[in-house]
Amino acid sequence: MESWLSRLEALIRDYTDQVQELERNRKIGDGLFGLRPGPADNPCHDRFAADVKKLLDDCRDTAPDSGECAALLRRLFTAAEPWRELKSAYWMLIAVQGFGMDLVDRLNHADAAALAEHYAAQYPRHERLPVQDKILKKLRAV
Repeated sequence: MESWLSRLEALIRDYTDQVQELERNRKIGDGLFGLRPGPADNPCHDRFAADVKKLLDDCRDTAPDSGECAALLRRLFTAAEPWRELKSAYWMLIAVQGFGMDLVDRLNHADAAALAEHYAAQYPRHERLPVQDKILKKLRAV
């Protein structure tokens, strides 16, 4: 069976490929002033979020070890960075980070501390959204 990490990688890759394709095929005026739907309105974003949530929930239900959870969360938490310029993908990749909160409970102290340090460095306080503050607080509490 495919690992949780490789399944998450595939979801991210398929999603970002689809968003890039939507952007390439964008017509002038798409998404402006809400007149015509644009790439940010495509149902692929909601589908991706649902798929990530299901994957993480299924993983949690199998009682994975701390190392497996840490690898999965690290990938989830770093997925957005390469896509800063592709805003519709970037913001969705930030939003789905919140789905990883339940897996934080499965981390041992060392894995949680390492993830918290990396997360705090990747997302400075002045750039963090409320969900990211919650994630960091939960990581630090383990």
